[in-house]
Amino acid sequence: MKHYFTLATLAFCLLLSACSISGIFTDYNQLTQEEKEKVVKCTEDISKINDFNKLYVVNVAQIKQFITEKQNVVVYSYVPFCTSKNCISPKTLIDDMKAKGYSTLIVSDTYADAFISVGSNFPLLMIDNTVYKTKLRGKYTELFHKDLLGVPLKSINYASYHLFQNGKYVKSYQNYKEIE
Repeated sequence: MKHYFTLATLAFCLLLSACSISGIFTDYNQLTQEEKEKVVKCTEDISKINDFNKLYVVNVAQIKQFITEKQNVVVYSYVPFCTSKNCISPKTLIDDMKAKGYSTLIVSDTYADAFISVGSNFPLLMIDNTVYKTKLRGKYTELFHKDLLGVPLKSINYASYHLFQNGKYVKSYQNYKEIE
């Protein structure tokens, strides 16, 4: 019996080492060298970014600065590999929100598949996890949103679309179509 347990444990370990699990950590180490070279720390105002071929690492203060410069802003907590009906392409959101008079920021919490959207006509932003001294995605995402919104993610049912008006957080939405 002990022999079977040892074999089962060994097989399980081999299985785990053969596949990678995305979404638990930042997934930075899963990027190619070329992609890593395109990840840069944002050193200017977000509104001045004009090279959309890079992924910009930002902190809450930079996002809040952008929010105070605009009257109406929607911040999209973008998860590139999300397949939920409420997850949409950043371009679709930007186009729809622009038609309603909103500025939009696309902020990802993971590097996994993030480069799918890089190179479009908007800057793709990434949460700076080093501010929170952790690579655990769930932890730095929760702390980031608490700093940005002033409320825990659980209290807004983990909504992805966050509305700000005149520099102040108004409400979060599960479905972007609910934003008037």
